[in-house]
Amino acid sequence: MPDRSDDASAPPDQGAPLDRLAPSPVAAIQLTVGPQVVAVVLGGILLGTVAFGVATASRRALGWALASAVVAALLDPLVRVLSRHVPRVVAILAGLLLVGGMAMGVAGGVLADLGNQFDRLREEAPRAAAELEASDRFGEQATKFRLEDRVDELLNRLRDPTSGLASEEAASAASAYVVGAVLTAFLLSSGPKIGRAALDQISDQRRRQRTHDIAVEGFANGRTYVLFGLAQAAVVGVIAWGLCYWEDVAAPIVVGVAVAALSVVPGFGILVGGAFGLLLEAGLGSSDGVLRLGVAFVLLQIANSQFTRRVVVPRSLVVGPAVIVIAVIVGFEVYGIGGSIYTAILAIFGTAILEAAGQVFDADSDDDDALAAGVPPAEVTSGPAPASPAGTPAAPAGG
Repeated sequence: MPDRSDDASAPPDQGAPLDRLAPSPVAAIQLTVGPQVVAVVLGGILLGTVAFGVATASRRALGWALASAVVAALLDPLVRVLSRHVPRVVAILAGLLLVGGMAMGVAGGVLADLGNQFDRLREEAPRAAAELEASDRFGEQATKFRLEDRVDELLNRLRDPTSGLASEEAASAASAYVVGAVLTAFLLSSGPKIGRAALDQISDQRRRQRTHDIAVEGFANGRTYVLFGLAQAAVVGVIAWGLCYWEDVAAPIVVGVAVAALSVVPGFGILVGGAFGLLLEAGLGSSDGVLRLGVAFVLLQIANSQFTRRVVVPRSLVVGPAVIVIAVIVGFEVYGIGGSIYTAILAIFGTAILEAAGQVFDADSDDDDALAAGVPPAEVTSGPAPASPAGTPAAPAGG
């Protein structure tokens, strides 16, 4: 029987590779943080803190500047159409007067409607809250929420919107409106020159063309989506006001404006805005009216979603509800209701820019692959096949 101890002490096979026999050395990595890295980190923190402080301190001016830029971007198509028939200065003034008139009309209608319904709300709201707490279906939830007490607290804090408070706020904001109108007119007249001057700062021709394509495509798609959204909101708001007026819901103009504002949220915005009208009808009206309004709001939401999917998206882009909801929340926390509106519009423009950037980079990648394969980019560009001499489309290459 062979002795296994001899095998264990036998020398290794001389034909075996040396890298299999010798253990691989373990390299020690030493990480040293120098003063330059510490200085960069501290400088970044300091710069971020200063920028946040400046933005917080000047958020009113920055907010009006962004609002003026958004209004100028949305008014540019109207100004272009009007400038074909009248001087551009007159077209800009006409556009500003149109936007100002519409804003004043909506604000005046809302204030008048609130003034007419304020006394009714002060009388009917406590009674409706007490009935909801006493009901069998919603009584437990309403009692836990302390609905009647909260309604009383809210009514005690409320003030008639047609009283001197609204006039004082309007007078204090008049100067800001004038400055915003002047800045909007400036951007409408000099905005294209500013954009071209910014592009000229890019020395690389390909990068400059790529940036131009991204800006043009994203700006056009974002503006198309926003304009369609505003038009849909106006139509939806008028329909919601008509439904609430027909059912004798309290403050129908306010409900219509709420439904119009929330209709920009795809998928469920109209239902959320209509819930306010349903609650008013449930507390001050009848159950049949709640049912009719609920069915009408559901049908209105379906029609709005179908129009967005079939008409708006093919002409612009797809925007999910999360983008708008997050933008509205952030904008409301920073600047109130106006900030939520403009932040949502800026979020749509940002989404359009990102989508356009993806398309442009994909197209550039396809062109680079075609050049690497020795095929000119013009030959791989999708499009209709050229016509043959007989008038029939020529067969594609390789087919």
